[in-house]
Amino acid sequence: MKVSVPPSELPQNPLPSTPAAPRTAPIPQLVSSRRVWAKRSAGVAALALAAVAVWWWTKEPAMPDPPLPPDITDSEVRSAVGKARGKLTDAPRSGAAWGEYGTVLLANLFDRDADFCFAEAAKLDPSEPRWPYARGLIALKRDPPNALGFLTAAADVAQAKPKFRQAMTLQLADALLERGEVERAAALFQQEVAPPDPARAHFGLGLVALVRGDEVAATGHFESARTHPCCRKQAGSQLALLARARGDVPASKQFEAEANALEADPPWPDPFLDRVVTLQVGARGLDRRTGLMERDGRYEEAAEEYLAQARHTRTCKLLTGAGVNLARLRQYDTAVELLREAVGLDPADPNARYTLALVLYTQAEKEWVRDPASPDAAKRFREVIASAKLATELKPDHALAYLFWGLSLNNLGEPKAAIDPLGKALAIRPGEFTAHLALGQALAASGDRAGAEASLSTAQRLKPADPRPAQELAKLKPSGG
Repeated sequence: MKVSVPPSELPQNPLPSTPAAPRTAPIPQLVSSRRVWAKRSAGVAALALAAVAVWWWTKEPAMPDPPLPPDITDSEVRSAVGKARGKLTDAPRSGAAWGEYGTVLLANLFDRDADFCFAEAAKLDPSEPRWPYARGLIALKRDPPNALGFLTAAADVAQAKPKFRQAMTLQLADALLERGEVERAAALFQQEVAPPDPARAHFGLGLVALVRGDEVAATGHFESARTHPCCRKQAGSQLALLARARGDVPASKQFEAEANALEADPPWPDPFLDRVVTLQVGARGLDRRTGLMERDGRYEEAAEEYLAQARHTRTCKLLTGAGVNLARLRQYDTAVELLREAVGLDPADPNARYTLALVLYTQAEKEWVRDPASPDAAKRFREVIASAKLATELKPDHALAYLFWGLSLNNLGEPKAAIDPLGKALAIRPGEFTAHLALGQALAASGDRAGAEASLSTAQRLKPADPRPAQELAKLKPSGG
């Protein structure tokens, strides 16, 4: 059935009677909006990409892990390395922290790991000369062709660092000279011939003069350097060779005798290497630290260093080291007490026996000079003889033990007995001035005028400025002659 709708229920606003607009009529406005949106989206994306690029190029690169040497057996070394590495991990972008960790590794002979650390330190802190300098020192042993580059970089930066300038410049000069770059080396040595410490530069210029064949200049430079404690032996040996080359045999023998009587020259002062030594631990570290202290006359510090170690473990070596340094400070009673304990701990140690004899002799001689009839002095001289004899039995070439044995016999009024140990001292060290003087006195007191004159004349040639040989020779002249 058809349903009709009343007119009143029809819509009040019927659709217009005009034809319907095409379906595509509103599209131009929609396309415009989409284009705007697309442009905006592209702009945002470009900004995002730019931000990512900026972040990528400006972000700090990841730092490498600090190296850790495997299988460190020494507990002191392991502790020192671990502590320094911990400080570095707390500040991985600090050039100083990388350099300090590298220095600890270098001090304890982990050269390769140390070099890695110094390379990182130099990247982070290029104004610090120690890091390329350390790499140069390592390269001198492990990679010689690259050593000069590192040392040159260090010397250049060190020009603005007075504390390090001279040592680093002269280390470079030494390396250049060794590799045949004489003119560059000479210029650097000449640059450093100035107070307060020109000796190393003079020694270097002496070597340069030798290479150039200028023996006169070489002699002058070695003479200027020979009083420095770090090159007395080397400079004396060079002067002996130069004197022999020009035909001055007496001077050559004198220089040679003086050089032979000296211990090996200690290293030249170097603020960086001296710092490295302080970071060494274990037995090797102790030897190097105390050696530097003794070189610089810091005997109290050296004695305390030995005693600090001895509080944990009392050994012959530690007590001997403490004893000799206390004796240098004139604390003889304490020194002798420690040395007697050292000998008790290791009766077969010739150095402990000799050191006890030396300190007892020094103590006895002071008393003997004050009172030649002192029973205390005589008692100590007897102990010197006993200890020195044992030292020579343990080490038959110990020239100084023979010397103090003979000196003690001379002071006790037993010159004939003194002749044998003094002769043995000279057989081992023919240039020992004190032994020649003492033997001359012993021979004179024993009636051997000719032998005494020969020994005393030799002593006089060895040390022309010392008045004692001339005084003893004067006593040999007949009265009224």
